[in-house]
Amino acid sequence: MESSNNDAWASLVHRSMEAWKETWTHEDMEMPEIILHILKKWTSLDEFLEEAPRTLMFWFFQQREAFLSQKTMQKWSRDRLDDCILLPTAQGFVLRTNCFFVSHFWQTNNDPDPDGKYLRLNQNELRSQPWSYIWVDWTCIPQHPRSEREEGYFLRSLQTMPSIIRNSGFSWHYLPFEARLWILYEIAEYTLTADGDWLITPDNKEFMDHIKEMLHFGVRPTLEKHGYRCSYERDKEFLTSWLEVLVLLRQLRIGIIHMRRLMGHLTGFYGNNITFSTPKGTIKLYRYEGTLMLNEVTYTFTPFPRWKDGKYSTVTKP
Repeated sequence: MESSNNDAWASLVHRSMEAWKETWTHEDMEMPEIILHILKKWTSLDEFLEEAPRTLMFWFFQQREAFLSQKTMQKWSRDRLDDCILLPTAQGFVLRTNCFFVSHFWQTNNDPDPDGKYLRLNQNELRSQPWSYIWVDWTCIPQHPRSEREEGYFLRSLQTMPSIIRNSGFSWHYLPFEARLWILYEIAEYTLTADGDWLITPDNKEFMDHIKEMLHFGVRPTLEKHGYRCSYERDKEFLTSWLEVLVLLRQLRIGIIHMRRLMGHLTGFYGNNITFSTPKGTIKLYRYEGTLMLNEVTYTFTPFPRWKDGKYSTVTKP
């Protein structure tokens, strides 16, 4: 069994590096060798799950044919590595030209879409479009119950997921409106870090209206007014911080390009403080203190939570 698992891991590594040759778009520069070296040094899935969150993070993406052929959303599994590739968090690998992010409601805690209805809607929408890889939380990050290694990878995936949303195409088909905070956040992350208008549909209109409210009246007043909720209170802490930073940066008008770069630093690095130059001046952001300084003016937001072992969810697998 161990040999089979190692073969599946080796195949995943090889398949991923071959895919990078097609996704790498910087013709004027070679793919960083350090990224290839880091992935090749891990000899098993468990080693990867333990080490990647502490070094260079890689995301699981489901391959196009696996997504389009399934009848229901497939739960992340060690036995389904052949359906996936790994893409690094480094700039230039996850692009809207070849990747999609699927935003969806969770209908039950044990399966977000038990009968596959919303999967089929997304499949029908995406089948005719050119893309290669897709990210669905149920499929691409370890689900409950998780081992300790899987838990560490799960936490880092949540912390870096904003980069997937910003850099991928965005696919959605929602249930009739419910004030789900994860959905509001995902739409806000995508729309507030992009130029131009976004398609308004009957199933996203109320979320879009509430994003406008956040820009005018603030995040917390909007969340409280409409009763936004999460299944877990700890999610609400994290998402409120992200939303407040997104709204603040839009209000400061530093420009979409600089906003995306700053959010990339906030997503990709562990450190508390970030110093970043913009046309408006130098920004100093302290994530765990909840302060942002620009031109000697201090702005505040809800401090990001410090997730420690066991903070997010209980480890239940050996």
